[in-house]
Amino acid sequence: MVAQETFTITAGAAGLQALLARAVGIDSGASVRFRQLDEGTVDVFVTTPFDVTVSRRVQGVVGRDGATVGAQDLLGALTDNRAEIGPARDASWPGSLPPAHGFTLVDDIPVTVVRQLADQGQALARQFSGPLGPPSSLMDQKVISVEGNGQTAQIPMRTIFTCTSLGLIPGFSAPDHVPRHLRVSVNGRWTRVDAPFGTVYRSTGLGLSVF
Repeated sequence: MVAQETFTITAGAAGLQALLARAVGIDSGASVRFRQLDEGTVDVFVTTPFDVTVSRRVQGVVGRDGATVGAQDLLGALTDNRAEIGPARDASWPGSLPPAHGFTLVDDIPVTVVRQLADQGQALARQFSGPLGPPSSLMDQKVISVEGNGQTAQIPMRTIFTCTSLGLIPGFSAPDHVPRHLRVSVNGRWTRVDAPFGTVYRSTGLGLSVF
């Protein structure tokens, strides 16, 4: 009998379920990998077809730290409120996870700026997309340059696409207490964008396997 990976979540299930539903809608073969930060906190990382990784932090305990499972399998487990997810698929994860620590805050970006860029990018994508989706030249276009604390970060359109496509930024009807900005941090080749409903990681230069 194939061993089942498990995940007992105590808080944050609804937000994670919403993220997974969007991720699976974009890529039915998306993978999820867990990082147990402490006894009761887990970062859940999800692959995307945009060459970036998305994560959401929840409260809970995984059966095996670092385990990789199918996003569809985890979504089904959350929907059915069960701890058993399904078999591991560790080999499907594209490299290492982003660093857990050591990021330096560069600056904040107002959500209104991101929404304007996303609207422009989606219009261009509809105009120029081929069978494989938006062209790489559009996705790689640097649309925001952020400087602060002695650091510089370049944000490409693929990061903006990810924030909007996976519902990481609030809509106009979101409660007032939900932040209206994105926090940009860097650690070596990694750039992290913290949005109100999730985090986007991108490694420049050599891909996801580089710290």
